[in-house]
Amino acid sequence: MPPIEAVIFDFGGVIVPGSPAGDDPNSPYAVLEREYGLPAGFLWRAVYIENSGWLRLRVGEGDVAEWDSVSHQTIAAASSAATADAVMEALAADRPEQRRMSGTPPVFNAGMIALIKRLRRDLKVGLLSNARPGLEDDLVTHYQVYGLFHDVINSATVHLAKPDPRIYHLAAARIRVPIDRCFFTDDLAHNVAAARDCGMTAYQFDNAENLVNALAEAGVHVPL
Repeated sequence: MPPIEAVIFDFGGVIVPGSPAGDDPNSPYAVLEREYGLPAGFLWRAVYIENSGWLRLRVGEGDVAEWDSVSHQTIAAASSAATADAVMEALAADRPEQRRMSGTPPVFNAGMIALIKRLRRDLKVGLLSNARPGLEDDLVTHYQVYGLFHDVINSATVHLAKPDPRIYHLAAARIRVPIDRCFFTDDLAHNVAAARDCGMTAYQFDNAENLVNALAEAGVHVPL
């Protein structure tokens, strides 16, 4: 195995909370599902995975209004218009621009920022996220972590989204490391599988401690 020269991170569900893959009972989606009697996992599908507005927005097409409209329609069809109104209001309040305006500090998954800082002492670190337009500004103004990364790829900016193989090759090219010397971590299994198919070493994220172990198995020593 070639030595790893770059570690590339997903954002939502890896660096910040919000993964649908970890069955986190405290995720905003799970909390809202319990509060409004919606099936477990429903909101993630309604707002992201099966949402035509999101699938367009994440590659820089459409707009937030279209995304919200499709989300509202799907939630209302499964419950009621009143429930959809309340859920959408709660989800909107959790968006970075609203949290920033309200003075709510960013929340990161335990240990992740410290890990990135340690890794960048010896390796390149990148960000590869399926996100809506404006992620770059959010990373600067709300999360204040943009400068931690040697490169940031937002799917909406490059008009490609995971698991499209082209976005993994783009990430490797932009960070100037051969793709087989890149380590990638994402909370979604299909994104991890696609990265492996492209030649990256890839790991499905669950927590920072297990990620450190996976990096060690790939030959990456994490300095303390």
